Amino acid sequence: MAGIFNDIPIIAAALFGIGLVGVMVYERSRTRQSKEPESTA
Repeated sequence: MAGIFNDIPIIAAALFGIGLVGVMVYERSRTRQSKEPESTA
């Protein structure tokens, strides 16, 4: 069970990164729906 506690910082960083990417995708899709489709590369 001690191995799980050693991996907590790695798990927390991974969850934070996944959440950050999720928020970015959500905001991008939300702004894309409200505005006209633009060709931004």
